[in-house]
Amino acid sequence: MLRAALALGVALLAAGCGGGKGVATHPSLFGYDRDAPLGLRDRGRVNRNYPIQVRDVSYASPRGGRVPAFLVVPPGTGPFPAVLYLHGSGEDRTSLVLPAAWLAARGAVGLAIDSAFVNASGPEPADPVRRLERERDLTAQTVVDLRRGVDLLASLPQVDPTRIGFVGYSGGAKIGAILAGVEPRIRAFDLMSGGSAPVGTFVAAAPPSLRGPVRRVLGEVDPLRYVHRASPSALFFQDGLDDSVVPHAQLAALAAAGSEPKRIRWYRADHSLDARAFRDQLAWLGKELGIHGPAVPGARTGP
Repeated sequence: MLRAALALGVALLAAGCGGGKGVATHPSLFGYDRDAPLGLRDRGRVNRNYPIQVRDVSYASPRGGRVPAFLVVPPGTGPFPAVLYLHGSGEDRTSLVLPAAWLAARGAVGLAIDSAFVNASGPEPADPVRRLERERDLTAQTVVDLRRGVDLLASLPQVDPTRIGFVGYSGGAKIGAILAGVEPRIRAFDLMSGGSAPVGTFVAAAPPSLRGPVRRVLGEVDPLRYVHRASPSALFFQDGLDDSVVPHAQLAALAAAGSEPKRIRWYRADHSLDARAFRDQLAWLGKELGIHGPAVPGARTGP
């Protein structure tokens, strides 16, 4: 029901009524040229008659093509904190616009992007190792696109580049766990309904002839490995006790792997979590990023 409510909120907004960091083990996998032009394109506002602007933007991906995004902006000149949002598997940038608008109503800029999986083209390879490599490459591209999103936010005059956060849901949380280990400019990571099994679990299940390649490819994008390096960034794991999509053991494993400082909270909720989780998210981001308002008149500040 909450997911349906979020989808409805997006429609309403659009109609006008998201052990210390060091050099990554595989720096070329997540590296890019920060001096390259951002190539920002702004197609304008997609909502009206609402105090929070939702703008349809895109920017150049360092791995080719463009990254579609919604830029969610409160009134005023700032400088405001800012938060990147990444959706779950099978979703796109629209799914977290409403939480971004709630935060914007409290005094923060939001940037909800499409992952590289959304616009991936071509058939999946038949070879299992090639299929894993494709997944790895799309995951790495999304991490790089998010890092480029940090560059974009930092370039905006209304954004305080020292107060940037991240919210990821489900598959977006899993990718966010990798991002937490390689992007030191993000101060706070909220990872919702994200889990991961140890690489060894997948290796053991593979045929003996494939175990080496499986270990190599999955090890390059192992969320458990990277989230352990998130410090000094703060982590907030929000998970459902009744999650029917991600196994409980995988949710717990990702939370346990996270570095300190971290907060772990379980909800009596399914994979989509509940209104209480979103209220906790807003309060936690407010504390970590110094989002003090005042609330934007006429805009909703939460569920």
